[in-house]
Amino acid sequence: MSTRAGAAAPGADAHRAELTWRHASPRHWGTWFGLGLLWLLHRLPRPVLRALVPGLARALRAGSPKRRHIARVNLSWCFPDLTRDQRERLLREHYRYAAQSMLDYGMLWFGSPQTHAARIRLVGEEHYQRLRARDVPVIVLAPHSLALDHGGLRMSQSYDGVSFAKPMRNPLVEWVNHRSRTRYSGDIFTREQGLRPAIRQIRRGRFFYYLPDEDLGAEGAVFAEFFGVRKATLTALGRLARMTGAAVLPSFTSYDRAEDQYVLKLWPPLEDFPSGDDSADARAMNAAIERAIREAPAQYLWTMRLFRTRPGGQPHPYRYPPDAGAAGNRPS
Repeated sequence: MSTRAGAAAPGADAHRAELTWRHASPRHWGTWFGLGLLWLLHRLPRPVLRALVPGLARALRAGSPKRRHIARVNLSWCFPDLTRDQRERLLREHYRYAAQSMLDYGMLWFGSPQTHAARIRLVGEEHYQRLRARDVPVIVLAPHSLALDHGGLRMSQSYDGVSFAKPMRNPLVEWVNHRSRTRYSGDIFTREQGLRPAIRQIRRGRFFYYLPDEDLGAEGAVFAEFFGVRKATLTALGRLARMTGAAVLPSFTSYDRAEDQYVLKLWPPLEDFPSGDDSADARAMNAAIERAIREAPAQYLWTMRLFRTRPGGQPHPYRYPPDAGAAGNRPS
């Protein structure tokens, strides 16, 4: 395992998630039970744990018809050349990987450093090392894969970094997840804090694990192609790179079923980025994310409302219950 760079001074304004006596109240007993179950699961032999995946995958797929509808819309818009049956097979695979990742949160939250190093592999680490050897700041472009947290934890085990996150509604889950994300190094900031904390930390030499692929509305975004569809795309990545002099390393975290390992893959830095043109930079970012997704298409978080904001105020495609055939109405 690579030696982690010396940790920079923690951000005084970073988000904190503290465990308090209120977390012992009866309203949290169900969450405590779930956490205990995950702790037990991560201690099972791997073949036993993996045998639970098909059943959980079926339960996840059946349990949320609205999210299943969102995923179907996204797959139909992003992969129009696939037949409906092919997209349904892709969706079933998506839920299998989602189930595997969910069961492995016990390993993520409660596993030892040795387990994390063995179970989560870094590929393309040399791209990061070459940049830091020249004191070039680094932004890791991290799309919302199902195993996003696994990759972030493994990266922070070797290097010091920061990220943005939206606090979870359940304060006990937020505490244990935040504890995991900051276990080895780094800080977490909230979106409401804006870009200034990220800029300060990038300039200190800490990598920034950045997740810019959600549709957060038209503000601060341009419409750039994503799988051939115009998508409201944040322009912050180009501005961050320009203001900090950082190189952008595309990444994607996936699960290798054959090796029973998670893999955080880093690609070489984006070329001629930033260009100074927000639209061009947004297209370049989306193209990098698209290339990464195509390597493991079932492992992207297709249940996000990727195309919620439409050009000209057009209605989004996620109405539920859907109109007949609505999922196939991909814009030209």
